[in-house]
Amino acid sequence: CWSEAIGYKCCSSGCNAVVVYTDNDGSWGVENGQWCGITCNHDNDECPNKKLGYPCCNSCDVYLVENNEKWGVQDGQWCSIKNSC
Repeated sequence: CWSEAIGYKCCSSGCNAVVVYTDNDGSWGVENGQWCGITCNHDNDECPNKKLGYPCCNSCDVYLVENNEKWGVQDGQWCSIKNSC
């Protein structure tokens, strides 16, 4: 899940977790006194930079890692590497 890339576990209740805070990374919940990332099966979760207008990459070939986000190049344009890669 997206929050693991920045050192936090995913909320065990997934989409059913209570949103306590939202920032540029995503929605946050709290479990056992610790922050956790809330993940649902939406395009932005599978392809984190889609919310910024970048398409999902068709491959898992990472060209650049910046701020814990993986980027690829497709058809000469930046694309977002899927979390499943």
